[in-house]
Amino acid sequence: MTHLVVTGYASLDHVLVLAGDIAKDRTTRVTRRDPAAWPRAGGCPTYVAQAAVRAGQRAAPVVWIGDDAPGRALVAQYASAGLDGAGVATLKGGRSPISVLAYQPDGAVSCLYDPGFAGQERLSEAQAALIAGASHLCLTVGPGHLVDAILGSAPASARLYWAVKNDTQSFDDTARAKLSQRADVIFCNHAEQELILGGTAVRVVTHGAAGAEVIGRTGSIRAPVPRRITASDATGAGDSFAGGYIAAEMAGITDPAAALQAGMAAAAQLLMERQDQ
Repeated sequence: MTHLVVTGYASLDHVLVLAGDIAKDRTTRVTRRDPAAWPRAGGCPTYVAQAAVRAGQRAAPVVWIGDDAPGRALVAQYASAGLDGAGVATLKGGRSPISVLAYQPDGAVSCLYDPGFAGQERLSEAQAALIAGASHLCLTVGPGHLVDAILGSAPASARLYWAVKNDTQSFDDTARAKLSQRADVIFCNHAEQELILGGTAVRVVTHGAAGAEVIGRTGSIRAPVPRRITASDATGAGDSFAGGYIAAEMAGITDPAAALQAGMAAAAQLLMERQDQ
């Protein structure tokens, strides 16, 4: 049975849409605060796994939370979304990671992130066992000191995905070299391609409103965005794209063009739920 495991940081997101730009020593009014995003389970693993589950696949985020109210909210939202919660580890006495995402009128977003206990995460026995049983494994931005442990727990048969992030604490030079060589598929945007250090992985490159492309050994396939969706809150769209692409491969789709379309459909679904009225 196919089973996706996605590792990385969790976050409890608090989303605001602002009437003006944030400026020093000045009050900026909030025009919208979505009750469903106060807080909303976030972080890359959440969105990748959620997109896969929506496509009919089984997916488990491997994340770390504190034994507090935000952590309990994340667990409840995972259950409601149909995500496998076996990979959620609770650090006693810790505070769960939270983010405040403030969207300005020009579309720019300011993110205030409290990592909670970043650096204290350890791979639990349950998490290691979950990774060991994965048919598909995706590493997203997360505890950099656990990259070796995650890769060491992964079965050789697992299809490995890496969602690139320009974050040296999560992916230092050594980790990037290992992931570049071992990954089967790498997700990145155009600017992040320079962070990939060789290897033969298929590269799935996003170009924002200009679409996305799959670059393989025999060439590349590029597809435009099917339709433009105006949404003030686009958090998680890129990770949803990755989750949709992975879900297509889990379903047995081998045509990269079809997987690309599945990824864009997953991102579009997320944005349509948040599109501006």
